[in-house]
Amino acid sequence: MKMVKSLLLGSAAGIVAVAGAQAADLPVKAKPVEYVKVCSLYGAGYYYMPGTDICLKLGGYVRYQLNYDPGASISAGPQSGTGGRNTRLDSQDSAQRVRALATIDTRQQTAYGTLRSYMMLGWQHDATTTGSVAGLYVSRGFIQIAGFTFGKATSFFDIFPNASFAYAAGNNWSGDSGDGGVILMTYTAQFGNGFSGSIGIEQQRRIATVFTSTTAGATAVGPYALGALVTSNNLGGPGGNIPDIVGNLRLDQSWGTWIVAAAAHDASGGYYGTLETNGSPGYKWGWAATTGIILNLPMITPGDRFSAQVVYSEGATAYHGATRSTQNPLFTNGNRIAWGMLEDAVYATGGNVLPTTAWSIAGAFEHLWTPALKTSWYGSYIDVTHSAAAKTQICNANRAAVAASTIIFGPTCNPDFKSWTAGSRTEWEPVRGLTFGVDVIYQSIQSATANAAGNVTLVGNNGAKAPGAGYVSANLDNVSANFRVQRNYLP
Repeated sequence: MKMVKSLLLGSAAGIVAVAGAQAADLPVKAKPVEYVKVCSLYGAGYYYMPGTDICLKLGGYVRYQLNYDPGASISAGPQSGTGGRNTRLDSQDSAQRVRALATIDTRQQTAYGTLRSYMMLGWQHDATTTGSVAGLYVSRGFIQIAGFTFGKATSFFDIFPNASFAYAAGNNWSGDSGDGGVILMTYTAQFGNGFSGSIGIEQQRRIATVFTSTTAGATAVGPYALGALVTSNNLGGPGGNIPDIVGNLRLDQSWGTWIVAAAAHDASGGYYGTLETNGSPGYKWGWAATTGIILNLPMITPGDRFSAQVVYSEGATAYHGATRSTQNPLFTNGNRIAWGMLEDAVYATGGNVLPTTAWSIAGAFEHLWTPALKTSWYGSYIDVTHSAAAKTQICNANRAAVAASTIIFGPTCNPDFKSWTAGSRTEWEPVRGLTFGVDVIYQSIQSATANAAGNVTLVGNNGAKAPGAGYVSANLDNVSANFRVQRNYLP
């Protein structure tokens, strides 16, 4: 009996030992793999960054563009002072552009609300008469938390970028701050039911405050070095680039968006000349105001929209979409020149700063023929005027600038002008995210000192590419077109 008992105990011990050895040879269970998870808190396209509670969305596009009759650059228009040129030696029949853009959007829930950071990176390569130039740029980079926005973003004066209408960039007079955006620090309060208000400081939208009592050093602009009629040495003002103060009230509803906004802008002059001992006119604040609306029109076709904006300014002309630090919008054609003075203000020795007044209106309607085919029609108009005292200063300075300036006007001189644009874009999306588009754009300048025969003398006529005298100020226009192929990879 003892023998049987010993055999049973020995067998059990052996089985346990073998089982223990086999268990020791089994692989250790691997840690679970962290898969990328969809984040549904902020809409489509967001994913959790592994190991965090941060939601990430990537997007962007690649675009090819071909322009016909673009003037001096692919985005030229009367705003840039380089559009509508008709000369074989310093204009071009076509230009090409390639642009690639990437966006990075991150969002995270905090005790202070959603923490958001956003960045837009771009690469652009233009093939124009001025050379083939490629470059990297960052057009957006901002942080949002607890109602605050810090960084480079769309101006809170704008409405059109939020509408995403098919406007022709650079060829419309409107309050749009453009692709580049502005540097800003703004607080937005939400009042409920889609109603909000914002107030903050933004990068100064500065063109120039012009000192008219000196003509030396006129800046060349345009096809025949059609330069600044008078000298500007005050782009920063005495405040040293004081930011603009911008505020708005905004209503977002299912029917669309309404906005009213205003901006206070430093339009101060520098010294009377270049020396501090000459004294200065001191500070001068300009301002701009706007109202705009976006209407969704599903009763016509789902996706149809209409948008309009009106802007009025005194001493803040860049709020009409004019290119910063640019004067003298112009077209040329043969011996005819369409021109105008576009600046924030002017002043002369011993005098006060005299602000330039402007008003503009822009609008568009976008219609979807089918879900894959849409057309937009758009237009804009601007009217720029100067006070009687400002006109006298500008014209007297120009007549005295025989050796320094490049446009000399005779007895008839009036720097006021009007300009308008009209165009249409049709876009076809045969594959989701792949768009083919065609734009046709008409631009016109109702010239300052129009139809004054023999009133213009051209000094330093760009290497004798055009005659130096016998020019006429005339109302001129220009038609251009562009073709785009764009692949969007926005989720």
